[in-house]
Amino acid sequence: MSKGRHSRDGARVSSYRKEGVEHVLMTPSANVITIMLTQEQQLFSSIKDTISMVDKNDDLAKLSLLTEDILLEHLKHRYDKNLIYTYLGDILVAVNPFQETNLYTTQIRDFYRYSTDIQKPPHVYALVDLVYRNVCHGIYKQQCCVISGESGSGKTESTKLFLKQLMYLCGGSSQLEQQILQATPLLESFGNAQTVMNNNSSRFGKYIALKFINGKVVGAQISDYLLEKSRVVIQSPGERNFHIFYYLFDYLPLETKQILCLRTKHDYKYLLTNPSLDVQNTTAMNSLDEVINAMSLLNFTDKEQHSMFRILSGILTIGNLEFSIDDEGFTQQTSDEEKAKKNLSIISNMFGVNSDLIMECLTTMTTLTRNERVIRKFSLQSSQDARDALSKHLYARLFSWLIGKINETLNNPYPSQSYHHVVEIGLLDIYGFEHFELNSFEQLCINLANEQIQFFFNQHIFRMEMTEYENEGIIAERLTFTDNQTLLELFMAKPLGILSLLDDESRLPKATDQTFVEKLNYRFGSNKHECYSINRNNKYSFTIHHYAGKVSYCALGFLEKNRDTLSDSVVDMFKNSRDDLIRLLFHGNPSDGSIDSNKGVGVMLQHRTAAEKDARNRLTVGAQYRNSLQILMDRMCASHPVFMRCLKPNQQKQAYLFDDPFVRAQLRYCGMLETTRIRKEGYSVRLSFEEFIQKYGLLSKARPSNVPSITCRYILEETHLTEWQLGKTKVFLKYYHPENLEKLMNKYRQAALLIQRRFRGYVGRKHFKQLKSISQIYKDEVNQFCANIEDINSQMIQTLTQLGDKFPGKTVPSVNPEDDHRPRPPVRESSLNSSSQINNTGLGGRYSLPTTKIGSPPTTPTSTLTTNQLMVDYDSLLSYLTLKYGSPGERESCLKWFRDTQYPYVCHKGTFPSWFHGNITRHRAEELLSKQSVGCFLIRLSESRFGFSLSFRAEDRCRHYMINQLKNLKYNVIGEAKVHKSLDELLLYYRTHELSNWDGHLTEPCKADWSQYDHESLTPIQNNTKNHANYHIKNSPAQLHKTSTLPISYYANPSFPYSTKICATRPMMMNNSLNASTKLPIAIVPPFTK
Repeated sequence: MSKGRHSRDGARVSSYRKEGVEHVLMTPSANVITIMLTQEQQLFSSIKDTISMVDKNDDLAKLSLLTEDILLEHLKHRYDKNLIYTYLGDILVAVNPFQETNLYTTQIRDFYRYSTDIQKPPHVYALVDLVYRNVCHGIYKQQCCVISGESGSGKTESTKLFLKQLMYLCGGSSQLEQQILQATPLLESFGNAQTVMNNNSSRFGKYIALKFINGKVVGAQISDYLLEKSRVVIQSPGERNFHIFYYLFDYLPLETKQILCLRTKHDYKYLLTNPSLDVQNTTAMNSLDEVINAMSLLNFTDKEQHSMFRILSGILTIGNLEFSIDDEGFTQQTSDEEKAKKNLSIISNMFGVNSDLIMECLTTMTTLTRNERVIRKFSLQSSQDARDALSKHLYARLFSWLIGKINETLNNPYPSQSYHHVVEIGLLDIYGFEHFELNSFEQLCINLANEQIQFFFNQHIFRMEMTEYENEGIIAERLTFTDNQTLLELFMAKPLGILSLLDDESRLPKATDQTFVEKLNYRFGSNKHECYSINRNNKYSFTIHHYAGKVSYCALGFLEKNRDTLSDSVVDMFKNSRDDLIRLLFHGNPSDGSIDSNKGVGVMLQHRTAAEKDARNRLTVGAQYRNSLQILMDRMCASHPVFMRCLKPNQQKQAYLFDDPFVRAQLRYCGMLETTRIRKEGYSVRLSFEEFIQKYGLLSKARPSNVPSITCRYILEETHLTEWQLGKTKVFLKYYHPENLEKLMNKYRQAALLIQRRFRGYVGRKHFKQLKSISQIYKDEVNQFCANIEDINSQMIQTLTQLGDKFPGKTVPSVNPEDDHRPRPPVRESSLNSSSQINNTGLGGRYSLPTTKIGSPPTTPTSTLTTNQLMVDYDSLLSYLTLKYGSPGERESCLKWFRDTQYPYVCHKGTFPSWFHGNITRHRAEELLSKQSVGCFLIRLSESRFGFSLSFRAEDRCRHYMINQLKNLKYNVIGEAKVHKSLDELLLYYRTHELSNWDGHLTEPCKADWSQYDHESLTPIQNNTKNHANYHIKNSPAQLHKTSTLPISYYANPSFPYSTKICATRPMMMNNSLNASTKLPIAIVPPFTK
């Protein structure tokens, strides 16, 4: 029942019902009023119940009475109704539902994309829409979205939803957008793991910076923070290692496991966890096929992927190395020599190093002292530490190279001098606050990062706002909040902060974890610092009072983790590895780029002295982390932030369970009540007078004043806004005021679009008339030319027929009708023709390892692939291709590109597949497909770019998709995420899978008739000069890709009425029936003479 209102005829409407796209309103007198809804209104109505379009509690800042109990009660009430999103002013709060919901359907995505109503219900898509509108309107040059909350509150999933919707608003059809999206599952597989608090917990922090020009994404860069590499060698009870290790056992085929020397996951000590964890898989985790496809789309070569899996296998095998003690108490090889030799052989094979050298590096240390070589044996514990350190460093360097490789693909260079309106959107996804039974160095760094995020939140929401009120003379209520600046000083201060003291202890040779705790107790204990407490029950423990609660840390291993050193002999050993990727990981910065097998490496191991080690002055892990956090904060402070707070409803990770005390504690330490109050009573939007006039000056009809403040007042008064204030230099607005102003500005934007549309239509019609007139002139000239050619040909044919071609020394060659055309290649029947050969396993990208040995150069199909080795993404090397082959819109340029780079991949044994139609036009492809069944397809050379086009018959029309070749020589349909090794594999995949915006499948290929096409223009030069005997003119020089000339006798005595074809030229041109496949003589010349 709707609220009663009056209709146009005065009748009062008391109810309504929906029928299709119409709303039928019933009046008490049984009159029916039918109202047609717009597309937006239909969508608005269809999802009304799903996302609570008219819930009065969408924004808790609008409540008249606000307490902690009321705030908690409203969140619980909305959570019970599956309304997980709520506004606190302009801050979005999300409660993790711990289940799949219907809040992310295509309809809802479209609603937040196409709706012109700014006042949308709370949703992560609404936050994306706000940020993207700021990009399109140029309101902020830099923005950042801060998604915070404790571990398991849903930050990672919210980040993926944010990024996916943002790419959807950009269009979602370019290759770069798909590459940005596919970086997420790849990073999750190597950087996420299952913990007690979260099944898909991020064990590293990342900041994604997206660059936009005119609303289109043009590049991205990912910065990572503190990978928890200790998880590689040890996990707490109830937790697992990184996902990628389990993918190897769950998804690799048996033969591939044998190549990698993998057994079962229960045979490796690094993976020994509770077996019950195996059934706690979450849909957020990705299969290995998705990871491999993501790597292929991001330009990882097969060789690089092969090396990555070999490294992972070697890391797992290192964990199985065991040591024993000799009579002197030093480490020696274990008594089970057969098992040890087998493990060493596997490690040697995976890493490409000598097995004896591996054992030597793990049991001894070699140094040079006064040109004397000294070998010191390790104790049992030292050997075990060296083994684990090798595994951790190798995995961390592999992860760092992975980030660098992704950035190399995503961070496309663009001329900054040509684009002055590059805007940036940053997205922060960092580990949540953690509090376990045993908290170590990793938890201290993670919680420090959360303290920095909380400080940034307080700085922007409270401190900066209250300070600006005072400076601008704004009257506002002063609110108190929990300030954590003193705790940050406890960690970050120099030289007496916790991290500085940890660095000092790490440099002392006799310092231990116990001496470090004693120094902390002396500096900060006994009530000397309000955020530090002494733990008298454990000499290795201390307690920090975080904003989220007290956390006790066990300092065992703090010094070693902070030093994070690796034996120089191990580094030198890997620098001489036979594997290119491992050599790259240990030569300088592993994030510098791709594998270069030509880099020089030393032959002999270089043993450094202690003085040389000290000269390098390496930064500790704590110092590096502190510097990276400071850079992150500086970058975020230079941006306009938007905040999203994620809440965890319970600790059991169960749906429909709302733990009041647990959620109350999160609301309290996050300062939600104070945040809501300042958003309700404060002025979160602050614009300078000049910015306000520039953005909203059109809303005032009054004459602008020379005084900016008076002009701003005119604008605000004419818009009938209330509760605003003018400061000394800025306009102070409530958080909801920009929405009202934007709604008023939309009228002017729509009017401007209408004016532009009409003007462009006028210019276009005028230009079309000019082109039409010019086209008619050209057509008349060509018709006249063809008429002249027809007359000349007719006269010459009559003359030659009368003379019988009786030239001295010449005889009329006999022409066999079968040899009339140039020799054409037989059509190769593709494997796609037989539907019985399709294996719909659902694993189209099944991984298979290359058979080449380590360090061997990759083989290429032919010598013509040299240019492929230089190829990078199409957009980033368009200028190179244009300089080499010419404009991509020209036919000859595309043919050159195909002959040089694609011929070996498409043509096999001199024949083309039946689905390949060469360089036919789009119009010709539609003619061929028009009479075919739905799903019939072909592939042709693109007319406007260096690439291919997939054309197929759909239900209503012919569709065309662009196909691109990646740097790693694989193919993908632009806008799709799936990558394929060949065009055959691509077509096979889409015969069983749907394209993103078409719900059908490819069926049968439209077979090419090569008697109608020019085969030679697609063939490289070396393939055209072999069989001259097949040509009519035997010793004539080869003039490739041009219409060759034939003797006059050929036209005088043809095997078919050639004059008919010549005379038909003019009518064909007049009827616009000429196309690129029509074959006509260019000129007629006398016979060739020797």
